[in-house]
This record gives sequence, structure tokens and C-alpha cells, in this order.
Amino acid sequence: MAAETPDPSPRKSSFATTISEPTEATPLLERKKSSISILWDQSTVYRVLLTAFLVSLSFGVTQVPLIYVFGVMTCDEYYRHHELPPPGPGFDARCQLPGIEASTARSVAILGLSTTFFGVANLFFTGWTMKALGVKKALQITVLLPAVRLAIQNVGVETGAGMGILIVQLSQIITIIGGPVGYILALNSLATEVVEPAERTATLGRLSGCAMFGTSLGYLAGGLIGDYLGIIWPFRVTVVLFLLSGLYIQLCLPTIHNKQIESKAAMSLSTFFDPIKMFAPEKWVLPNGKVKREWGILLLGIGTFLGVLATSYIPVLLQMYSTDIFNFGTTENGLLISLNSLVRGLFLTLVFPIIISSGRKWLDKRNETSAQNQLSASEIGIPSLHTEPAQIATSAKPMPEANEATDPLNPGHHDNKTFSPAKPASLHFDLLFTSYSLLLDGALTALATLTTHPWQLYALAVILPLASGTGPAAKGSILQMCSPAQRQDALAAISLVELVARLASTSVFGLVFAGFAERGMARWTFGVNAVVAVGGFGVLVGARFPGVGSRRLVEEGGGEEEGVEGG
Repeated sequence: MAAETPDPSPRKSSFATTISEPTEATPLLERKKSSISILWDQSTVYRVLLTAFLVSLSFGVTQVPLIYVFGVMTCDEYYRHHELPPPGPGFDARCQLPGIEASTARSVAILGLSTTFFGVANLFFTGWTMKALGVKKALQITVLLPAVRLAIQNVGVETGAGMGILIVQLSQIITIIGGPVGYILALNSLATEVVEPAERTATLGRLSGCAMFGTSLGYLAGGLIGDYLGIIWPFRVTVVLFLLSGLYIQLCLPTIHNKQIESKAAMSLSTFFDPIKMFAPEKWVLPNGKVKREWGILLLGIGTFLGVLATSYIPVLLQMYSTDIFNFGTTENGLLISLNSLVRGLFLTLVFPIIISSGRKWLDKRNETSAQNQLSASEIGIPSLHTEPAQIATSAKPMPEANEATDPLNPGHHDNKTFSPAKPASLHFDLLFTSYSLLLDGALTALATLTTHPWQLYALAVILPLASGTGPAAKGSILQMCSPAQRQDALAAISLVELVARLASTSVFGLVFAGFAERGMARWTFGVNAVVAVGGFGVLVGARFPGVGSRRLVEEGGGEEEGVEGG
């Protein structure tokens, strides 16, 4: 097949958009900021990050009290059908029976399973509502509906016993419409629209870090509120927190629309499962006219799955290993996991963006000379990625975002602030980071098999987060592989992979740990984790962007689509 004839008409690009500077004679209406076509100022990014903190805090407050409440209600239900024991040491003692503990475990397991199942549905529902209603409205829905769920859970906790457990479990159905999985997806989508394309990966990392801080504080606050005010109060406080978060989103976050996407979604529910379609290999037309399938997104998804599968069980594994081998109690384990979460949050918020920025500059400098020799000034395409050091391709100009409808950059004066044009960046460094972070994670996790003293576990809790960032880097990479119209589906696709991997991790490594523990070899569970992480690296080594000058083949419309839009 012959390559497409270049379009002589000028093409729009977020890196090369020409906008005349406003003058005193420019009408005010023409100077008004548009939520579709402006470069948002830095305060908008901070407001988005604060949203991640507030909403994660809201979701975290009831996590610790909920387990305790289930134990209390199960105990109450048990003694509705059994004779109360004679006065003894207290409530906890009369509830510490094998039958009560087993029933509590089953109820919590059912709650967790339903939450996961409804969370997957919430991911698809939120992806569709973002297209049908816009990102901000979708975010509000997924934050305000949990307030309704918590209001129902308040009724369940007040009711108590078996009926209370049933009310709380049934309330989880609301998670289909509003839940933590959908809120993260919507907030990630909003964050990618209010920053320059080159800043998306770093911003997604900061977003994850802020969410982790909120979750950590929520766990602490929930326990303290339950202890000092009563077990019902965390559920009451959380309703207020969700309502305040929804009000904050309405007042402080921008409204962003893409009319082409929204009108398409409103007319057809077939877009509901578009995230899954993202992993289907697509045909691309090479500069020489040959058609080739690209597997980059599929390999990225598989590699990310293996990475999350290996890393998401680490906090649980640290607690189980420390309890089994070093006899850690609740206090020691609490400190261990708090330390791990704190370092991970600090790394993603402060260090990860610096690594991405510095890595891109290093790769730019390394490839600058060869890029000038191999690329003409008029050539615009996607940077070709080779994972072998000797094969790293020359750095192309950043990908043009043709038909970009959300955030073309203004190289001149805008809203009393001057922005310089975006500089070329080796955005394919994000994919290199995604793969090599898994290799580093595997090496650090393997060190856990050498632990012989309790203090070494605390050291591991600090060291292991230094290989974090695989998730945000994967999201940044997939955004570069897709067109602007596919961004929301791309983020949903990676979020789905992470969700399924976390679910699989709990069951798979739970069995692995049990098997090794029976043989007195619990430490080798860390070794299996390391092997899986290195396997993810091996898969990601094969992932790459389409070559420079390639064009996406669009079969339905007849013809080819120029390049890949995204950044």
C-alpha cells in the first residue's frame, strides 16, 4: 500500500499553534479564557492535586472502623441466637469465639469481593460518563454518590446485628456509579488536560502521591475518631467529607469538554467497553508504504499487569512476614506500613517528577547530534523507541496533536502571562522508566530474602518505594501511543489492568506465602515477587512506539490517519 500523500494544508499542533497576541483593541470576548483551548495556570494543577488528597482522605476514614463494625455486628447477631456468657473480662472476650471470627471473616470477604466487582463496573461506567457528560461532571458523580452510600451505611451501623451487615453490604451496589476506582480515573483524565503534554507523566505521579497521603491520613483519622467519639462517627464524618469534596470540585476545578467525544458517547453505548479495545493491535503504515501491526499498547498492558501483580502485595507481605518470622505486633506492623506508605508518597510527589524531567533531558542531550543528522526540519512523527542501549533511536520532535481540542499551547502572551513554546522532549523515556523501574523493583525485593533482623524490615520499608512510579509512567506512556480522542479510554485501560492485577495479587501471593510458610521458607515469597517483576521488565522490553513517520491505518473511513496525537 502506498503511503498517504501529505496534506498541503497546515496541520494544528499543540507544540506549534500560532495565536496572535491580544492588543488593547482586541475585543474582550475574544480574550476570554476557554476551558478547551488554554494552557491552565499552575494553580489549577495544585487544585487538582488537593482534590486527590481530599477525596482519598474521605474514602480512607471508614476503612479501619468498617472491619471493627463488622466484628461488633457479627457478635451481636451471634448472641441473638445464643445465650450470653456470664460476666467476664469484657466485650472483646465474649466476641473472641471461633464461630464469630469465622463469620466476621466471611462477611468482610463478601464485602471485599462485591467492592472489587462493582469497582470494575464503576471503571467502565465512569469512562462512559466522562464521554457523555464531561470529565468534571463524571468526577462529581463518582464523589457525591459515595456520600449516599455512606448515608445508607450509617443506617446499617445504627441498625446493627445481621440486618446491619446486610444493609452495609447491599449499599456497595452504589459503587457501580460512584467509587474510588472511577474517581481516580476521572481525576487522572482531568489532570492530563490541565498540563502541558510533556508534564502529564510527572503530574500523574504527583497525583498518586497526594492520593496516598490522603489515604494514610484517612486510616489514622478513622481510628482516632472511632476511639474518641464512638464507632458511628467515622461514618457520619465521611458523609460530610464527601459532600464538601463535591462542593470543592464544583467551585474550584475547571470544566473541560470535548464535543466530538461527548456527542459520540451520547448516541451509542458501544463506547462503554472502549477501554478493552485499546489493547487490540492496530495497523500502521510505515514510511516505505508497508503495513505493520503495532503491539506496543498490548505489551505495555501485560508488563504493567505483571508489575502491579508483583508490587501491590508487598505491604501485606511485609506484615505477614514480620508477624510470622519476627513476631511483630499491631504497633510494629502499623509503624512498618506507615513508614512504607510515607516514603512511597514522598517519592511519587517529589522525586518521581524530577527523575522523569532529568531523564528526558539526558536522553535529549544524548541523541541531539544524531537527531539533527537523521531528521529534516519538516519531518514530524513519533519518536521510535528501541530498548537496547545501542539501538536507542534518535530523538524526534514531540508528537503533534492534530485535531487537538483540549489544550493547544499558546507560545505568546496569554491572560497576562507569557509562556514559552514547549521544547522537544524525549517522551519515550517514560517507557524506558516503566520497564527499568520493574527491574530495579525486582532487585530490591530480592534483598528481602536476606533479612535476618527486625531492623532490616524497616530498612526495606524505606528502600522498596524507591522503585515506585511504574503505574504513572505506564499511564504517561500509553497517552503517547494513542490519539487525543482515546486518552480517557487509554487511562481506563491501564486502570483496569491495575485493578485486576491487585485482585489477582491477593489470591496468588496469598497461596504462595502459605505454601512457603508451611515449609518454613516464608522469605522466598519475596523471591517469587522479584521474579514476577523481572518478568514484567522482560515484556516491556518489547514495547515500543510506532516508528518515526508512521501513520495509523483507518480502515472504516478509508485511508490513513496522520501520526499519533498525544503527548
